[in-house]
Formats: sequence, C-alpha cells, structure tokens
Amino acid sequence: MTTVLQDLRFALRQMRRSPGFALTAIFTLALGIAANVIVFGVLQALILRPIDVPDAGRVMTLAHSNEAYPIFSYPEVRDVRDGNSVFSAVAAWNVDNFGLEANGATRPIWGCEVSGQYFEVVGIRPFLGRLLQRADDDHPGASQAAVISWSAWKSQFDADPDIVGKIIRLNKQPYTIVGVTPEGFYGTEKILQPDIFVPMANEASLGGVDWLESRSVQNVWSIVRIKDGVTMPQVQAELDTIAARIVRQYPKEEEKLSLKLTTPGLMGEFLGGPARGFLAGVMALAGIVLLAACANLGGLFAARTADRAREIAIRMAIGSSRWRIVRQILSEAFVISILGGACACGLAWLAITGLANWHPPTEYPMSFHIMPQSSLILMAFLISVLAGGLFGVMPLRQIFKTDPNDAIKSGGTQSPAGRRWALRDVLLAAQVVLCCVTVTAAFVSLRGLSKSLTMDMGFNPKHVVIAKLQLSQAGYSGENAEHLQRQLQESVARLPGVVAAGYAQSTPLSQDTNTADIFPQQATDLRSSNRAFGAYVYDVSPGYFAAAETPLLAGRDVSFTDTTKTPAVAVVNREFTRRLFHSEDAVGRYFKNNSGQPIQIVGIVADGKYLTLSENQKAAAFLPITQEPTTKTALVVRIRPDSSDETTTDMAPTIRKVVRDLDPAIPIRESSPWHNQLGLTFFVSQVATVALGLFGAFGLLLSITGTFGLASYTVSKRLRELSIRVALGAQAKQILSAALGRMLILLSSGSVVGMLLGVAASRVLSAIVYQASAQDPFVLAAVALTVLITGSLSVAGPVRRALHIDPANLLREQ
Repeated sequence: MTTVLQDLRFALRQMRRSPGFALTAIFTLALGIAANVIVFGVLQALILRPIDVPDAGRVMTLAHSNEAYPIFSYPEVRDVRDGNSVFSAVAAWNVDNFGLEANGATRPIWGCEVSGQYFEVVGIRPFLGRLLQRADDDHPGASQAAVISWSAWKSQFDADPDIVGKIIRLNKQPYTIVGVTPEGFYGTEKILQPDIFVPMANEASLGGVDWLESRSVQNVWSIVRIKDGVTMPQVQAELDTIAARIVRQYPKEEEKLSLKLTTPGLMGEFLGGPARGFLAGVMALAGIVLLAACANLGGLFAARTADRAREIAIRMAIGSSRWRIVRQILSEAFVISILGGACACGLAWLAITGLANWHPPTEYPMSFHIMPQSSLILMAFLISVLAGGLFGVMPLRQIFKTDPNDAIKSGGTQSPAGRRWALRDVLLAAQVVLCCVTVTAAFVSLRGLSKSLTMDMGFNPKHVVIAKLQLSQAGYSGENAEHLQRQLQESVARLPGVVAAGYAQSTPLSQDTNTADIFPQQATDLRSSNRAFGAYVYDVSPGYFAAAETPLLAGRDVSFTDTTKTPAVAVVNREFTRRLFHSEDAVGRYFKNNSGQPIQIVGIVADGKYLTLSENQKAAAFLPITQEPTTKTALVVRIRPDSSDETTTDMAPTIRKVVRDLDPAIPIRESSPWHNQLGLTFFVSQVATVALGLFGAFGLLLSITGTFGLASYTVSKRLRELSIRVALGAQAKQILSAALGRMLILLSSGSVVGMLLGVAASRVLSAIVYQASAQDPFVLAAVALTVLITGSLSVAGPVRRALHIDPANLLREQ
C-alpha cells in the first residue's frame, strides 16, 4: 500500500511539473468520456429503459405490419378490444388541445382523450383520488370526469390537496377532477407530457366533430396489455385472425389492414426505429472518438516517455526495476483518466440536466424525460479505467526495450531511420481520417442548414405572424364559427402595417397536415389500392395565398362564393397536375376524393414543402374553407416587407388583443412569427448540425494533439541524428524531410481518405439535412482549408524545434 501511495504522489509531482501536458490530457479525455456518457444517457432513457409502468414488458403498442406510423381509427381499436382473447385490456388514446377556464380566463392545455381501459393497460395507482374507468367511457356523456397529471397538479393547481371533486371547464364543458396521476407518469410515450386525461367518448362535445364511428378518420393510437402466460406467437396469430375478420367485414375501408405489436415509448417504429439507428450510430462514433482520444494520449505519453528516456535510463542504472517504472507510468495514466472521468461526469451531468429541462421549439407538449442516473457515474468510472489502461500501456514497449547504457550514451535519443510503420503511425492516420470525416460532415450539415433557411418552400414565412385558435373550445360551431373567422380576418386586415390576411385549418410544415386519396374523374372503384396518389389537403380562405405569398400560377383563388351549396372546387399545386394529368394545363378539369365527389380544379399554385424539408416533391390540394367548414383556425397575417423583425414580433400581441376584443373566452394556442413556429421543422437538421459540429471540433482537437504528439516524439527520438545532419551542412528542407517526411505522408493520405469517406457519409445526411452534399465547392474548400490549418498548427512546434537545433550544445551534452 505504501508503494502505491508513493507512485500516486510521484504521478501528481510529474503532472505538477508538466501542467500543460496534464491539462491537455485531462481535457481531451474528459470530452471523450463525456460524449460517451451523454449519448449513453440519452440512449438509456429513450431506448434501453422501459416505460415507467408496472410489468412494462407486457404493455405494447398496436401497429400496422406494413406501415411505420401506428395510427388507427377508433372502430379498428374497438374491433381488436372486443374480438381478442390474449389481452387483458386494450385502449385508444390521442393528444388534443383544450381550452381550460380558470380565474376568469381561458388558456390552452394539452391532454389526452383516452378510452375506458387506458388506465387498466398502464396499471398505475393514483396519487390522489381515482383514475378513469370503463364506465366513464361507456357512451358519450357517460361521465364528465377528468384526471390531471402530477406535474399539472403542482404547476397549474398549486398542489391543492383538496383538488379531487373540484369542477373545471374544458371547451366550455364542466368536468370534475376525480384524480391525480403519480409523479413521473406522462403516459406511454417518452417525449410527450400531457396535463389532463378525459374520456374519449366525449369527443363530439369536446372537439366539435364526432369521428368515433368513422373508419376513414385515423387519429388514435392504441396500447394493449398482454395477459399473463400468453406468448408473442400466440398474440400475433390472434392479431392475424382479427385483421382478416375486419377485412372481410369492411373490404373497402380496411383492404390493407394488418396488425402487429411493437415497443411503446416512441410511437412504435415510427420514431423508435430511426431513434435507435441514430443513437446507435452516434454511440459508435462517440466510442471511436474515445479510442482516438486514447490513441492521442498514448502518442503524447510516448513522446513524453521519449523525452524522459535519459532520466528513466539513469533510474534503471542505479537499481530501479522496470516494473517499478511501468507502475509509475500506469499510475500517472490512471490519475489522469480518473480526473478526466470526474470532469466528464460534471459535463455530462450538466448536459443531461439541461436536456431534461429543455423543450423542443413546438407548441406540442414535447419534453425529454431524461434525468441523470447514478449508473452514468459508474459508466464514466469504468470508461475512465479502461481509457487509462489503453493509453497507459502504449509507452511500455519503449521502457522494456530501453538499454540503460545505450540510452545514457545517446542522451536518450535513438535513430529510428528506416524503421517500419508502427502502430502509432496507423493510429495517427486513423485519427486524421476520423477528423476529416467529422469535419466534412459538419460543413455539409452546416451548408445544408444554411440552404434550408433560404430555400423556396412554396410560401414566405418572413414578416408573417400566425395565430392558432380552436374556436370549438369557446363554444363556436357551424355558422357562428364561420362568422367569427370572417370577423377576425377583416379586423386584422385593418391593422396598421398589415398588407394581407387569411386563414386556414392548417399551414404547411406544421406537423398536423391532413392527407387524402386522389382518384381520376372516371374512377368508380374508390378503394385505396385504386387511388392515383395521396395528396396533402388544406382548407383555406380567400386571401390565404396572398398572406402566405404562395404564387398563383394559373386560374383563380378560392372565394367566399364557394359554399357548401355550390359545386366543389380546389386549387392544386403543379405536382398534383403533373401526376394526375401529366400536364400543367389542368384548370377546369376534375378529380374525385375518396367519397366519390367530383371536384373541379380552379387554380394552380407553385409547389412547396408540406411535411419535411427533405421530402420529395408531393402533391397538394387547397380546398375552400367555406366548403369544408372547421373550427380549427390558423390566422395568417402578413405585414409590410420593409418591417423589422421586432415589428413582426410586436404584431403577435396585437393580434392577441384583436382576438380578446372579439371574445375573451377564445383560448389562443399560439401567436408568434411564422419563422418561430417552424422551429420543429428545422429542429432535426439543427440538432444534426450542432452534434456533427461538436464532433468535428473534437475531431480537430484530436488531430492536432495526435499529430503534435507523434511529431514531437519523432523529433525527440532523432535529435542526435538531426544534429549530426545539421553539423554536416544539411539544409532546412532536408532536415524537415528527414524529421517529418513520414508525418506529412500520414497527414496527406489520411486527409484524402477522410474526405472521400466524408463525401460518402453526406448521402446519409441528406435524409435529415436539406440538400446536404459534400460535392459543394464551398464544403470542399472549407474542409481543405481546415485540414491545412490543422496540420500546420499540429507540426508548428516540432518543426520549430527541428529547425533550431544547436548541434554543438546537443553533441556536447551527449
């Protein structure tokens, strides 16, 4: 034990003698370990850890066998619930926004409409009161009961211990709070945080639309609890039987229905599959970066050991054993690794805590339920020990091959001329390759993000404010809702600085876009398999295209004279006409929807982006909102193009005031610049850009330290040889070639291979970052310049040392 303490004290003294080396090593290792711990923390929370319900292994999400998105109609879930023998409970649920009246004002609140067996599936116990039961959802109006979440009880109801039994108003309807869910329960999806749960049977009175008997409206998710003792093959066989029975009963609506179960938590495979792939890839990249960091530190240790060769030789000559020196080297490595791990824990803890408190830029109740776990500290410690062992053993071969007599005679320098390629050379080349890949990916994603911010999306979000309302939450429906929508449009159009105003049920890239099957005019069999294509569908008012600055290429805009009593009309985009008619001459021609109604095309607008920025061009149809009445309203207001960003932002509260003046009971879901509301659209590419940028910066750091370590080591080992060359009259060019020629070969070859791999990796990036391409001249030039600067910085110190050798002093010392 005494010897170990002596070795540790010696390691600390060595670090104090070389603080620059120690801080560089600790910082490099801390970043490598922190990256792994952070990624593992996210992976653990989103993928590895099951949802927080009792016996979570038996709770599953119902999904389609042939589709990733697990969404169903309510009758489909009901058929599974009533026709199975393998589930103890089957539930449907969806997310909706309600108007909550409290303290004389109405504010929006996000919650879940759930069927009667929902809380039987999740199997939780209430924190207060009771949970919703089957009787609460037996039929419309069976119960006006509501259950609130623990976080809503704390934040919105001031943790009132007597909350059970109190009456609130949701969308003008009285509801009695009957219970509070336990702390930490947010439903079965790991990224959602609903505040309230209400019976789905009351959809008609809450949402103003009754879709509970419609098989064409697919807007609910389903979760099930498998009975004890039932196996997955038995479950799948039962689901196949149920699906076949539904298809026989409803051949038109359910022609392609097939069922399976998938893991809950991330919308089944829709988000779960991509998330697992992305996090696994990032985890692998973080592991590779950590290995590169260890290789770098190994190179630094090797260079440092070479500089201490004479000291080590003298110690061995006076009786110190090689194992004692090895133990001291390993002790220093482990001290650095433990300190690096401790710093990594702090960095990871701050990052994960920040991620847990951060909300994505969206109005939806999204939150990452990721909290720091004690297991992450254990993981950081294990990684630290492993890292210390990896980079600590790299200089050992030097120590065991050291001949004290030769080392003392040569002054600790030996000529490695003509040596074969060593492991450290291969490791350095791999580090340079990794650096080029990460830097290329970072510049590609940065370039793609900059293009996406200025791309033509088929509308212009600059100088536009959108206010989102759900008029049914204030008791409006039918003609009353239409009248209020017209009043809102006219009122905001009169505001100073407003140049255009319109409204729609939804706007492009808003994540709540509807789709519909499109059929040719001559179609008679309107099954989904016979459709021409699927199209995005928007209900818009006159003035919407002007407010959105969507170019009208042919025909006319929708009109208030287009009513439910006049023939159905639509404005479509160019892609719609190309796919249906193979021509852009489509004004006056007809198509059919899935109900067989003929619709005349009266106008054509420019193509745009509707769901994601990276999607292929899709067809879209814009229907008059006066022919498709809805209470869901997105008020689109455009102000003067010479207005500043501050003016646009200031318009949002002005529009709120207009709404309040018309009816203070209308809850405003959101009122903000359109650019701000597109935050979730750009979120994925921004996250990819930030993540790849961080990896690129870390790759540069690794490349600099690794190249510096090997260059320093090379120059240190060949000081005697280089001194003799200088004494014999060698020129600076010859000295550099002899000292660092191999280094330049490694840098150039690694850079070429890395850039080629970066070009290949850009194809993967193109799926999440708009127009990501490594063949962009800007990207290639930026990467080449970055590699050149990095290489120059890396070898600057060793080059200066090699060129300033004083052969007389050095040979005299030898």
